[in-house]
Amino acid sequence: MIYIIRHGQTDWNIERRTQGHTDIALNINGIKLAELMAQKIANLKIDSIISSDLKRAYMTAQIINKKFNKNIETDKRLREFSFGTLEGITREKITPEIWDDFNKNPKKFNAEKREEIFNRIKSFINDIKSNDKNILVVTHGGPIRMIKYYLENGESFNDKKYLAEYMTIKINNLDLFIIDEEMNLIKNNL
Repeated sequence: MIYIIRHGQTDWNIERRTQGHTDIALNINGIKLAELMAQKIANLKIDSIISSDLKRAYMTAQIINKKFNKNIETDKRLREFSFGTLEGITREKITPEIWDDFNKNPKKFNAEKREEIFNRIKSFINDIKSNDKNILVVTHGGPIRMIKYYLENGESFNDKKYLAEYMTIKINNLDLFIIDEEMNLIKNNL
């Protein structure tokens, strides 16, 4: 079984700033909520924990790991999307025209193309899916959406389909998902 958790809250989440690869730590509330999540999932059998290497995810993994006492492996493939020059800017200041331009040409903003993100997420899932262990993954909203896309659509990436059907899926801090035996991503409401 694969369990996936989005990292805890940061000040930039509250300020609605685009985080991407910017390495922001959890805030006090994020720490408290991660502690609460650790209590909620304490009865799960977890064999290993893999986290994004970014602070907000790794801190979340460390807090949760107090219940499991496992080594935490970091994996850069689990990083949030790189938003390039849009990182640190509030959502209110990024006009629909800027988002549209960004979605058409992320490289213009020194950001990752979504297909690059798809390829790193596909590689990660393929590496762990045949594992017989119960794995806890701590990552970000963008990679969780991309995991869902990959599990539902397979090996090839269609940017228009991703933007239309997956980009707007709401994923809150510390939402828990499970990849079941049939490789479906299911939200778990503890």
